[in-house]
Amino acid sequence: MSKTGMKMPVAKDFFDTFRGLEISENPWVLIGDLINYIVRYRKIEIEHFDKFNEDIEILHSEIQGKLYDALRQRKNFFDDLDDLIYLKAYNQLIFLFVSVINEIQNGPISDAHINLAKQLGQDDSIITFNWDTLMDRALKQETDWTTDFGYFRSPKLIYRNRWVRPQKSKKHSFPTFLKLHGSSNWLTSHTAPENGKLELTQEVSIDEFFVYENNKEPYNCHAGRYMNGYEDFSYGYYPPNLPLSGKSAPKGMMVSSTRIKFPNVPEGTSESSGLVSMPLIIPPVQHKEYDQFGSLFESLWNEAEKKIQEADKIIIIGYSFPNTDYRSSELFKSAFVKRSTMPKITIINPTPDPIAERFIYELGITESNLLVKKEFFTEKTIL
Repeated sequence: MSKTGMKMPVAKDFFDTFRGLEISENPWVLIGDLINYIVRYRKIEIEHFDKFNEDIEILHSEIQGKLYDALRQRKNFFDDLDDLIYLKAYNQLIFLFVSVINEIQNGPISDAHINLAKQLGQDDSIITFNWDTLMDRALKQETDWTTDFGYFRSPKLIYRNRWVRPQKSKKHSFPTFLKLHGSSNWLTSHTAPENGKLELTQEVSIDEFFVYENNKEPYNCHAGRYMNGYEDFSYGYYPPNLPLSGKSAPKGMMVSSTRIKFPNVPEGTSESSGLVSMPLIIPPVQHKEYDQFGSLFESLWNEAEKKIQEADKIIIIGYSFPNTDYRSSELFKSAFVKRSTMPKITIINPTPDPIAERFIYELGITESNLLVKKEFFTEKTIL
């Protein structure tokens, strides 16, 4: 029931999906450095970008590889023009990726996710590798779940028309919800090259994260480019700025920023104070940099392993264990090795055979403990 009338993209049709959205015509949605990269290194003429449809996991992984090679090889990162192109294209892909998710999830709360939320209790857990907030909204509507303490780790601050501190955890009366690749409504600061790697520019610990929930009035964001018309848990291309300062410049240096004003690009009308933020996700790349955010993801993955180890019944909905998510396979293997009993496994997927074979041949699940439902998960599915 997306307002866009479109479905979430898969890796292979991401750019076609993007071009089908209104944001593809919005000059505030930055793709210039991404196009520069594609023209420069893929040898594609700029006028042919409208036909470019590379698998986003392959492209993002390629750019990440060049970026991290440059970080390791050069003492002064910006000695080469290519370095800046790698960094800006990499970040633009993160923004673009989350922007597409925000556009498509912007609509009524998903009936399929409401159906799932209604069937779960406080002894159940949801482990997801998705970035969208469809489950978040359904849990908030159907249970006592809140963003204050519903992500296992509490955020530093939550944006509810203004930045507020999260409430303390109350009695656990809702499912555990673990988002192992971050979330489209999680925010952090931008990164900057430092000591051969990318470092967050925020003054608080790298373990800290911020959550966007809703707004009624325009918020402070980059260049005041606030965009309205979004449901709770979704926002326009630019999320709200963080109410904190960035790191101080190293001794003998200073921090400066410039922004080119183009004549055909409208100026933003909201305020722009605070530290410019960006989505906090682990993007779909081959080598996922969980350590960039300190212990945040380590604690989420450890809890996920514990839940898989203890579960009597495990239901796999729509997840196909892609090759780029090798750590998810290791998560299950590690948890299953520590088990003393065999769980019941249910697979709900229109193409379930490869997943079923993985559970039988790699994890040792007997066919008597395996139920396969060759279907999509809908608002009528009974677990």
